[in-house]
This record gives sequence, C-alpha cells and structure tokens, in this order.
Amino acid sequence: MQKKGNYWFITFLLCLTIGMIAGCNSKEGNSNSKPDGEQVELRMLWWGSQDRHDRTLKVIEQYMEENPHVKISPEFTGWDGYWEKMATQAAGGNLPDIVQMDYKYLSEYVGKGLLADLNPFVENGALDLSDVEDIYIDGGKLDNKLYAVNIGANAHAILFDKAMFEKANVPILEPGYTWEDLKDAAQQLSDNLGEGVYGVHPSAGLMGFKHYLREHGKWIYNDEGDGLGYEDDQLLSDFLQITKDMLESGAAAPPDVFKDAGDSVEQLPIVNEKTAIVMDIHSNQLIAVEAAAGRPLDLMIQPMVEDGELGHYIKPGQLLSVSAHSKEQEEAAKFINYFTNSIEANEILNAERGIPIATKVREHLKENASEAGKKMFEYVELAEEYSREIDPPDPQGSTEIESLFENEVAEPIYYGEITPKKAAENFRKKAEDILAKNK
Repeated sequence: MQKKGNYWFITFLLCLTIGMIAGCNSKEGNSNSKPDGEQVELRMLWWGSQDRHDRTLKVIEQYMEENPHVKISPEFTGWDGYWEKMATQAAGGNLPDIVQMDYKYLSEYVGKGLLADLNPFVENGALDLSDVEDIYIDGGKLDNKLYAVNIGANAHAILFDKAMFEKANVPILEPGYTWEDLKDAAQQLSDNLGEGVYGVHPSAGLMGFKHYLREHGKWIYNDEGDGLGYEDDQLLSDFLQITKDMLESGAAAPPDVFKDAGDSVEQLPIVNEKTAIVMDIHSNQLIAVEAAAGRPLDLMIQPMVEDGELGHYIKPGQLLSVSAHSKEQEEAAKFINYFTNSIEANEILNAERGIPIATKVREHLKENASEAGKKMFEYVELAEEYSREIDPPDPQGSTEIESLFENEVAEPIYYGEITPKKAAENFRKKAEDILAKNK
C-alpha cells in the first residue's frame, strides 16, 4: 500500500512539473504576441478620398487574410472633421489603436501624451525600418523617439490641366516662375476659356503662407513654439494681396465655385473643368484627383519670390501612429510594418498617400507605376531640386492656429470682407495669444 501511494504521489508531481514547464515554455514563446488562436482586435482611423478608403480597406482585408488572428475595424472620414473626431476620441481615452497622423499635428499629440514611442518595436523587429533611409524616418521623430512612421513622402504642389492651357493658348509655367507670372497666366486662362471658367482655384490658406514665408527665409513659428516666427506683418499682407488681386480681376474663381469642395477631391472645380489650376495641394493627391476627373492632370512647383530662398521641402505625406491608449501596441506596429514593407500591400495602395519609404517598395512601384504614378514620382524628384530642409513640426496650439487662419483670414479674404493689412494684424494678435500658452 505504501509503494502504491508513493507511485501515485510521484506521478502527480511529474505531471505537475511537466505542466509547469509547458506553461513556462508557452509564455516564453509568446512573450511578444497573443497565445495561438486568441483574437486580436484593432481599430484604425484615417482621412482621405473615396479612392484612399477603397485601397486601404483592401490592404486591411489582405492583412487579415494573412493574419487570421487579427481583426481590424476601419474608421474613415474626410479631412473636414477628422481632427475634431480625433480630439473627441482622445478626450474620452478612446483613440483607435492605429491613427493616421499629419506632420503639423505631431508635436501637439506627442505633447499631450497620446502617441506611443515606436522605438521598442523597431528594436524587437516588429517594425522593420532597415530598408528605409533616415531622411524618411526623421520626420516622425521628436526628441529621438519615433512617434510616427511616414507612409508616403510628398511635396507641396500646384495641380493644373495641360489641355486647358493649350486650349487657352497659354504657355505652361516653367520652374522658376514668379507670383506675378502666375497672376498673368491665370488672367489669360480666365479671359480665353469662356464664361464660367477661371484660371485658378485660389488659396489664401496657411499652407501657402508657410511656403511664402520659407521663400523669405522665415517660418511661421519661433523655435520655442510660443510665438510667431516672423515679425513683419507685411509678409502676410502681401501674400493675401495676391489672392485678392486675382479674385478682383476675375483670374481666380469666386468662392461660390469652390466653397463646397472643402478637402474632397471629387468636388474640386478642376474636376469639372471650372478652373485650370488648383493651388496648394500635395503631390500624392494627383492620383485621386485624376481618378475623379477621368482625364490627365499634371503637377508644377509653386511660384518663387525673386531673389528669395527655396520654399519647397520633402514632407511626410501622412504618417501612421500607435495610440498610447492601445492595449495592442505591438500588433498595431506589426500592421504599420506591413503597410511599410509589403510589396503586395503597396501595389494596392499605389503610392496614393505619397512615395513609399522602403527602398525596395519604392523602386518596384516606380517601375510599374501608372501614368499618374510616374508623374508623381517625377514631380517629387523635381521638387527635391527646389527644396531645403524641413522645418520642425508645428507646436501645440497649431490646430487652433489652423482654424484661426481659415476662419478669420482666408475666408474673409475670399469674400472681400477684410483687407489684407487688417487680416494680418488680427492674425498676429490672436495667434500670439494662442501660442503664449506654450510658455
């Protein structure tokens, strides 16, 4: 009886030991992932056109097929309302796991502790950036921490319809042309294209003003991010006067032609041949606008200031970040890795967000690009010749500055409700109040 009791006791200890070892091995083997078969649920939020929506959904579906333990719920909106939606989710501690980020908002979201540092996932291999040059990575870094991954490099651009230029017998503007050259060409286009068709869809927006400031060797914010970086309000007044002159002369479309377009490429007046030029877009938008228009369009660099500095820079078109709220940060980083390095995924995305950052992906897409894609690649290469270093990301408060500029500078100029001089003065006073909160 004693021997039998010992037998069962030894058997029990053996089974217990085997179970513990198996359990330990299981934990060690899955230290960076969920146990086999356990479902991972992620949410992803982005903005963009219907074309971007469709492409991104296909990539998500393909990723889930290859990784059946992962379910990604998509959330999509246009640019209008996107940041309000993000702010609401952030306030509720409910940011999606993966969010599309814009360079100008990066400092603000990092400053509020809303984005995860991705360096640990680069170090453990979940996010492989070994095929990416530093110039494409650095735009997502603050204080040497990686908070966002560039998912498409692009450049500030002007979109135009070459056929409308030819119809109006107006020469194509060549790199190095000035703001006065632009005004003259826009006037000729309006005069020669008939009633209801205009030379330019104007922009008195902040993106254009930033470019104009760079041409004067200035930036909109100071180094500390607690004030404006330019002292002479005449710069903003002169910039706004360009749009005012074109509106008054009929070279630019009046606001009732473009006011409903917002950031929807499908509603841009160039799509319906109401304007021959669209100011202030990014190079990656060409693919979506061409798709909406159903005809070839082209890109040109921005006008230059005589004897001024280079205004262009190569920009992270959009970035992907992982929310600090996410409980599945590593799984989210793995999906960003797929977005970055998968040739199959990027064949679907087709550089719609901008030039891919992984060398092998970029070379593959360039070789197999559509006509629109080739034009985009070639434009970014051209823009590099007219570019200098990128300025730091916008500081906290930049979203308020953006709204202030749109609502109290650009819109009143479009409708003739304010003079450029007064708009410049008002902007300084209110912008400085907003930025002073960073002191």
